[in-house]
Amino acid sequence: MMITTLDALRVIQNNTQATFTFPLYDVLSGNTKTAPKIPTLEAGSETIWLMANGIIVPNSHYDLVGFLRDLWDDVAEIKMNGKVIAQRAAYGKPMEALDETLFKPDAYDDLIETDLVGEKTKREIVVGDLTEEAAVSLMRGFIRSQEK
Repeated sequence: MMITTLDALRVIQNNTQATFTFPLYDVLSGNTKTAPKIPTLEAGSETIWLMANGIIVPNSHYDLVGFLRDLWDDVAEIKMNGKVIAQRAAYGKPMEALDETLFKPDAYDDLIETDLVGEKTKREIVVGDLTEEAAVSLMRGFIRSQEK
């Protein structure tokens, strides 16, 4: 399953107590290996820091959305708590999810994203009849969003 920055942001938002690392391809090596300084998003933080050998590099913090928007194509893989959850086979290739269930949006996330797109594009969004399973998923997602 190919993922986008929106999928990555959703997983980060749904797992605020996890630490995420984003090894980048090293431009100086011709994008064949990862750079020595690894951008890291600590649990509960909204700011990404460059880490060199586990130590924060001063004056190297980034806004999460800006970081993913600007450097998405350079991200080699996404790690959550040290485990690789998404990976790019090579520089320039699409980012692939290793655990598809983690990146698949539930009905609530899907409805919210559709609504936001409708607001932004000024288009009316038509929602079909809900099944019992979809309604339960919407309620679970709403409860999860209120707990944060």
